[in-house]
Amino acid sequence: MVDSSRRRSARRDVLTNHNRCWIWGRHVVLATLRAARWPIIELLIGDRADDVLWDEAARLANEIGIQAIATDDGSLTKACRSSEHQGMAARMAPFPYHTLDQLGKSLPAQPMLVALDRLQDPFNFGAIVRSASTLGLDGIVIGEHEQVDVNSQVARSSAGAVNHIPIARANDLVAAIDSLRERGFQIVAASERADTPLYQASFQRPTVAIIGNEGRGIRPELLARCDQSFSIPMTGQVGSLNAAVAAGILFYEMRRQRLTS
Repeated sequence: MVDSSRRRSARRDVLTNHNRCWIWGRHVVLATLRAARWPIIELLIGDRADDVLWDEAARLANEIGIQAIATDDGSLTKACRSSEHQGMAARMAPFPYHTLDQLGKSLPAQPMLVALDRLQDPFNFGAIVRSASTLGLDGIVIGEHEQVDVNSQVARSSAGAVNHIPIARANDLVAAIDSLRERGFQIVAASERADTPLYQASFQRPTVAIIGNEGRGIRPELLARCDQSFSIPMTGQVGSLNAAVAAGILFYEMRRQRLTS
């Protein structure tokens, strides 16, 4: 019998090893096919897919130069190690991160970015990607160290939004923030310890907002580079917000200010 630690290790390998990373579920797989940005190595279609779904998936696959492979649901479950695939799964190549320079070339005149400092929960990461894309941010910057990669869980939690917003990965996030400051961005931080409430912040300039690690927050060396820190006013008994929820509130205020200016 395989012990629980070995099962967890095998599960983690599927989610994080780029050569074996699978995404599954009709919405996220179709979104990835339509975007044609994150390369798909293998596309599997199971018994649950009706003719309409099969035809669309096959057409999109043909457009990007791969074949849709028919299989049974049992084989599909075994491949992606989940029974929640809804009849569709794809084995992915490494995620196509932008460099900071590539991101800079695609930005509008007054860009809004978010930088994630050592986010480790893939569901938080995916939810933040989804909110950033939905609320009109122009890009996401992450570091390489202590940061969860874009993997199956992130892609599913983002509802496919990883395909629609540039995600730049830098070897040194502190150096990346310094570079963005030199390019004229103001650097702001969301921190529950800040005295300034969010509604007094100004996002009329090009802005990078930093969201910190779920447990440890933002590193001191990054906080030292911020032009301003602010908090989200709260009146309940808990006194803190999940990183993804806080990010969604922050992104809404950033977008609201731009729309009403």
